[in-house]
Amino acid sequence: MFLGVDIGGTTIKFAVIDKEYKIIHHEVCDTPDNISLRIEDEIYRVAKEIKENYNYNKIGISAAGVIDTNNMTVISAGPTIKNYIGTDFKKSVGDKLGVGIYVDNDVNCALLGEQWLGGAKGLDEVFCLALGTGIGGAYYLDKMPQGSCFGVGEIGKSLYDKATDTSYEQRASTIALENKVKSILGEDVSVIEFFDRCKANDKEALELMEEWSTHLAEGIVNMLLILDPKCVILGGAVSKQGDYLVNIIENKVKELNPIKTNQTKFVVASLGNEAALYGAVSVFVEK
Repeated sequence: MFLGVDIGGTTIKFAVIDKEYKIIHHEVCDTPDNISLRIEDEIYRVAKEIKENYNYNKIGISAAGVIDTNNMTVISAGPTIKNYIGTDFKKSVGDKLGVGIYVDNDVNCALLGEQWLGGAKGLDEVFCLALGTGIGGAYYLDKMPQGSCFGVGEIGKSLYDKATDTSYEQRASTIALENKVKSILGEDVSVIEFFDRCKANDKEALELMEEWSTHLAEGIVNMLLILDPKCVILGGAVSKQGDYLVNIIENKVKELNPIKTNQTKFVVASLGNEAALYGAVSVFVEK
């Protein structure tokens, strides 16, 4: 058995995965402030309790930030989680529990999960675009390349625009779309309602869709020109829009891409919140 752990800004999810790769136990705890209570200490506490009933021998952790996957430590992170850089999961969790451990960036783990059991199953060349508060990226080419500084795929920080003082994710993330929706369509209009209005051919909503999809496609086109993957998998809550969103993005990318022969396919993630849990333990599995 394996234990998958997914560290989020609000909660930490735990899942015991059996030898048939089914989740047989779920558990959730609040993400501590990492000041009065350290994240790794809370993970150890919950994982130790779970081990009393489920004798797993490997633990995979999906974590925000840039992760040194050789030493299982956080080497770079945003301001959301305090005192996060330098966190040593191998020492504070794996060694204390006496189990093998793997830790990687959350989007890398989500892609590994989707490539193993989800929307990108079996694909050997795929880029994952995770749309949410920011925009995360991950790249799979026969395996997960880490890069010299463990930063492969960090697309969200790219395309900085001096005129607006914004990065790609500040213009094209789901939260950027939500902010635009509320400022233009009204504070009470959700992103889901925005998509419903677009599907109903609401003019104001469609104008906003044109602006947002252009920003989103600009980053995708730049990535395609550098990596030229066979497939792009779209994750995050907006991926629930399915073919409707895929068609919009495909058409906008074709419009903006100077290489008109590009054949990259777009698909949506299918594992939802379980993708990173599966991906974090996938490295222990013979496929």
